[in-house]
Amino acid sequence: MFDLLKDHFPFCRVKKRKKLLYENIIQNYMESVSVTFEVKIVFEETQGDEGFLYGQGFSVLIYNHFTDSYLLFDTGSDGESLMHNIEKCGLELSDIKKVIISHNHREHTGGLEELYNRNPEIQIYVPIENLITYNRKYSKSKVIGLSKFTEIDTNIYSTGQLGTYLKEQALFLKTYEDKIIILVGCAHPGLDEIITMAKSIAPIKAIIGGFHNSRNFINLQGIEIIGACHCTQNLDLIKDKFPDQYSEINVGKAITF
Repeated sequence: MFDLLKDHFPFCRVKKRKKLLYENIIQNYMESVSVTFEVKIVFEETQGDEGFLYGQGFSVLIYNHFTDSYLLFDTGSDGESLMHNIEKCGLELSDIKKVIISHNHREHTGGLEELYNRNPEIQIYVPIENLITYNRKYSKSKVIGLSKFTEIDTNIYSTGQLGTYLKEQALFLKTYEDKIIILVGCAHPGLDEIITMAKSIAPIKAIIGGFHNSRNFINLQGIEIIGACHCTQNLDLIKDKFPDQYSEINVGKAITF
């Protein structure tokens, strides 16, 4: 954290004996900052903000204030629509340094080829089972296969590969307030398993993504924001059970944490 902020605090370059004092000052400053992450839905089935294209699939653009960097979680089903939506956010594709693929289904990987063609230096994170396939297809990129819980950017963690038949990973974003934001693709390994893992790290503030066919909603209790979308089959039940926590997710929607 000291190195990250020294450009904003020139006095941090003074004598080393004062470094601890200044680190404490910086820590207090960081804790007072309200925004840690900004997430923007850039692919989803339902139309939201005017000018964004919608379609089958899911993709989330993440801005990490810890590192001043952009990451992409999943890529929807169509590259051209995804590129349009990202550019509508005011970004160059080269601004995105890392893309995380939750699992190897078209609705989550369909935009990756177009993103790779325009930004071949992007790092690609996939479940370890898919490493060889993605290495062959995206040979100019650095492809990382994840088998276990891993920090892939400051305060952004992959669960690592989960599941038995269908392998999938989810993302945990840990805020300054020590709360977890969960991003899920389809939660094929089971929503309970993902939520239980997150709760073992810190309290959960929000969960956003596809819940697939989950009907056990006990673990959703106490979560402030429930952004069920995409493949969620029991959406009406969630809305009825959690009317205050449910947050409609559609393409173009932005949420800050």
